[in-house]
Amino acid sequence: MTISSSLASRLGPARWSPYARPRPSDPARAGAGSSVPPHSRPPLRLAAATSRKEAAAAAPYGSRCPREAAAAPDGDAGTKAPQRRGREKPTTKTETRPDRKPPAERGEEEPPVRESSGGGGFAFLRDLAGHTEAISGISLPVGSDKLYSGSADGSVRVWDCNSGECVDVIKMGGKIGCMITHGPWVFFGITKSVEAWNTQTGTKSSLQGPSGLVCSMTIKDGMLFAGTGDGRIMAWKFPADKSDFGPVAILSGHERPVISLCVSTTKLYSGSLDKTIKVWDLKTLQCVQTLSKHKAAVTSVLCWDEKLLSCSLDKTVKIWASSKSGELQVIYTHAEDQGLRTLFGMHRVGKTPVLFCSLHNSNCIRLFDLPSFDEMGKLFSKKGVRTIELAAGGLLFTGDGAGELKVWRWAPQEEPAIPAPVKSSV
Repeated sequence: MTISSSLASRLGPARWSPYARPRPSDPARAGAGSSVPPHSRPPLRLAAATSRKEAAAAAPYGSRCPREAAAAPDGDAGTKAPQRRGREKPTTKTETRPDRKPPAERGEEEPPVRESSGGGGFAFLRDLAGHTEAISGISLPVGSDKLYSGSADGSVRVWDCNSGECVDVIKMGGKIGCMITHGPWVFFGITKSVEAWNTQTGTKSSLQGPSGLVCSMTIKDGMLFAGTGDGRIMAWKFPADKSDFGPVAILSGHERPVISLCVSTTKLYSGSLDKTIKVWDLKTLQCVQTLSKHKAAVTSVLCWDEKLLSCSLDKTVKIWASSKSGELQVIYTHAEDQGLRTLFGMHRVGKTPVLFCSLHNSNCIRLFDLPSFDEMGKLFSKKGVRTIELAAGGLLFTGDGAGELKVWRWAPQEEPAIPAPVKSSV
């Protein structure tokens, strides 16, 4: 589906053009005023483990191909299949060599095994199995060689980024609603608190205040925001004073759970099951606008460049931009056949950005080129994908509603893929 020429002229190629990854000192990356020193994350080296490779390793050299094995009756592999009547085609006998050795023993290279492919430029690498319920967050702390995944099954799994093996399982005592990363810190949203772990020093903090499950989180300029199941947003200063772990502010206004949060340079945006998006001023922490164009629950909000993107169970993705009066208004609506669950953005250096749209109650993620909204491909999982995370080296992680954590790799290695940075004034 292509954006109209009038809309394309309003978006403009320069405003949507990709830009380079921000430097570690960029406040958009580290957060102005943050005491956490920025670091570069080492590239992950998860080894591929596809089913085709496993099958190739299990089959002895010289064994028949799967089609031949399936065609031969059990217990009578040497029986010749009945031929059809009529003219017989000439056959060529092939001399068998029982003493023939595998290529490796003959000094030859093994033929390459193709990886299972995804779509839109991504190739499937492997599954990280272990969670039994929906994955609610994936975190890659700066300066760590570990991947953290949280789930509604109440566990946090720690994965070694070099081997892909699970090295630790931590029980949180209840459902994990969300997870985010900031520097070396990992934040877990659970019922009635946010647990914060420093993966470098081992320091742990428990931020109190929520009365229900923490459903969404974001952090900006030393302020941690958490959306809760009772429709409120808690705000803590972080790192917090050891003598006080209570919230410094509580933002009220939503009537139902706040399930998505994002921040721009000056604003906080909250998406809720009450079908609205609220815009909060980061200085005053007051609501300055309520967006009510969606007709069903707002499931994800994303700040990208000078735009705000939102998706909903009403089967639409909306793009918002500031008007002359300074208020946000819809400049484009993209319609789908199903409701949408999660939005995620990725830049390709020197090329147009990519938008990931996870469909609700579906096992599909659709990839779109922006600003045209031309489909680039699809990624599939067992159930609807709840969380998406991109790592250095073009590794993509997706977690779905069945507890399946998949690892993908951006196949065109000459095109670096980086997450969409927040560089917005909306």
